[in-house]
Amino acid sequence: MIEALDAMAGLLKSDRNVPDWTAGVIYAWWEGHLAHAKDHCDAEEKMYRPLLTTRFVWPQEVETIHKQLDFVRDKVSKAVSGLTSDKASLSSLRNSLSAYEKNMLAHFAVEEKKILPMMRAYFPPNPEISTLQRKMLESAPDNAMGALVYALGPDRFKSEFMRERAIPFFVWHVAFKGRLARYEREMVSKVEAIKTGIKPEEPQAKKFGWFRSNPWKTAQAPDGEVYYYNSATGETQWTKPDGMP
Repeated sequence: MIEALDAMAGLLKSDRNVPDWTAGVIYAWWEGHLAHAKDHCDAEEKMYRPLLTTRFVWPQEVETIHKQLDFVRDKVSKAVSGLTSDKASLSSLRNSLSAYEKNMLAHFAVEEKKILPMMRAYFPPNPEISTLQRKMLESAPDNAMGALVYALGPDRFKSEFMRERAIPFFVWHVAFKGRLARYEREMVSKVEAIKTGIKPEEPQAKKFGWFRSNPWKTAQAPDGEVYYYNSATGETQWTKPDGMP
C-alpha cells in the first residue's frame, strides 16, 4: 500500500483532488489487514507460545516489539480515519504505514532468527507441532490464508508449503484456490485501485441472484466428499452456501 500511495500522490494534479472513493477503499483494505494481523497474533499467543514455552524461554524482544506495534498500528488507524480530499492526509497515512511496516519487519525478523530455530531444535517433527499447524490452518480467516498463497505464489505454495505438510493436492482446489481468489478480489484489487487512481468495480458476486444465475456449483473431491465451487469468484468451501437450492 505504501508504493500505491506514492503512485497516487504522483497522479494527483493538485493538493486537494484526492478521489472521493479513496478513503472508503483504504479503510476497507486496512480493516482486512487488521483481521489478518489479529489472526497472526492470536496464533502466536494462543497456539504457539503456550506450547513452545514449555521447552524454551520466549524472546523478550517480542514483548517490546508488540508494544511498539500497538502504538504505530493505532497511529495508522487514526490516519486512515482522518483521510480527506487533501493530499496531505495521504502523506500522513504513508508515513504512519512506513513506521508500521518497519516494526512488522522487526517482528518477523525475531520470529525467523530466534523463535523458528528454537522450535526446530526443541520440537523436531512430531504430532504436537503437526496438530498445532493443522489447527492453525483450519481456523485461519480466508484472507489470512489467501495472503500466504499470494506471498509465496501458487506454484511455490503447492510444491513447497503443501508438500512439506503432506497436504493432499486436491485440497488446493477445495480450500486454497478460492481463498487466493478472495484475497486478490478483496485486498489486492484495493491496492491496485489506489496505485492506478481507478475506482475498483463492485464484486462480481453481488450481481448474481439465487433465482437468476446462481454461481455456486457442487463438486466432488477425489475421496468422494462433496464441496461447493463459485464459478464467478473461484471460491470453494465445504459447507453449503446460504440460499443454495
